[in-house]
Amino acid sequence: MAVQLHADEALVSWSGAHHIFPVRVKYVNVLDGGGRWVTVGYIQHVPKAVTQTAVGRLAVSDVRNDLLQRCLAMTLKKLLIASETDVSSDVASYGTVRLFPRITGLVMDHFEERSVLALMGNQANFYCTQCLVSRAAAPGRQREDQWPRRDVITTLEAQLTAAAVRIEDPRASRRKHLSETHSALAFVPVLGAMHGLSTGNHYLYEAVAFDLLHVWKLGVLRNLAQTVTSFLRAVCGTGAAVQGPVAMTLDAINMRGFHLGRLCRSTRASPG
Repeated sequence: MAVQLHADEALVSWSGAHHIFPVRVKYVNVLDGGGRWVTVGYIQHVPKAVTQTAVGRLAVSDVRNDLLQRCLAMTLKKLLIASETDVSSDVASYGTVRLFPRITGLVMDHFEERSVLALMGNQANFYCTQCLVSRAAAPGRQREDQWPRRDVITTLEAQLTAAAVRIEDPRASRRKHLSETHSALAFVPVLGAMHGLSTGNHYLYEAVAFDLLHVWKLGVLRNLAQTVTSFLRAVCGTGAAVQGPVAMTLDAINMRGFHLGRLCRSTRASPG
């Protein structure tokens, strides 16, 4: 039974005091009640560090990574067990059959991808999930088939060892070897317990796929936004802009977006 997971960060505020991330699933191949999104859980929003010290920032970063993996473990617990022991279900034209879930796709942006797999961010030395090409190695000079591939078992075992060390000694220096060798965090990704990802063909890092529709939408908005500056210079240069120069016009646009918040509507009326 093929399963695809989609991750996209979207902050939902239910009140002025609490911010949460909803965890939603969509069963597209279920005949009864399928094809619709269902909320299966929530992840608490962890605010930024109040203190600006390296120790404070590291503590908040550890809480975020640990909380994410714990929430994924709770949400995917039955799926992970079924990947090993199977689950019985009624399938049209086949009757009751034994199904073994296998994750065939992780559709997400690069930021969510690195977080779910407990890997370091874009500034890490090995910023690619599938391979171990160093930033200093100039990968443009090599063919893609010559790039060293990231080994699933080696990385997971290193994360398991670092996670055990982190419990006894939380100092970042004890986990330096893990970051330098694998650009990974001292947290074990929950998806490593999924059969087919860490067993068989070791598909954990190869299952990642970018959300092309999301990237396409962002690309369109980016191209449109790049024309705004030239448009403002042309309009403000003729004296036709109500707010005056470009800088003051940009301030007015940003302030309008701040007042509108998430309810953005095109109108000539002032916000509020």
